[in-house]
Amino acid sequence: MPLTQIAELFARHCADDHGADALYLPGWSAQDWAALLAQAQVVTLARNEVLIKRGQTERSLFLVASGALEVHAGGGGSAMGSLFREGPGAVVGEIAFFDGGARSATVWAIEPTQLLAVERKDIETFAAQHAARGLEFLFALGRVLAFRIRRSEHGRRTDAL
Repeated sequence: MPLTQIAELFARHCADDHGADALYLPGWSAQDWAALLAQAQVVTLARNEVLIKRGQTERSLFLVASGALEVHAGGGGSAMGSLFREGPGAVVGEIAFFDGGARSATVWAIEPTQLLAVERKDIETFAAQHAARGLEFLFALGRVLAFRIRRSEHGRRTDAL
């Protein structure tokens, strides 16, 4: 899928509020997305191919262009229990992106999936050139992270009962 088509996908998807677990950037055009994703690397996964393995120490942020991913808190395998599934317009890898620590979950494709890998330096460059849009993106990403932390904490309290 060409970058212009991917940028249009994100512009459409993120213009609507799909809940706190999704990037919500209603004022962003396809051109804004293209500027953000200009340095991104395309990653293509086959069904059951692992994108992120818990414990890895790299900090790319991944945006789902097509397909679907499953995120597990354990080291892998469906017996570990799915935290959530993500499809087009979603983002994964945000914890390590922000804190630089080891990956906290294992993520793999549950169908053929195309993603864009964005490095921290690329976000910093984008924010330096487009300050307002850079801030909006980071707040939208922070919203996703906060929601996932709350959902995870709620799940732990429920499991303990």
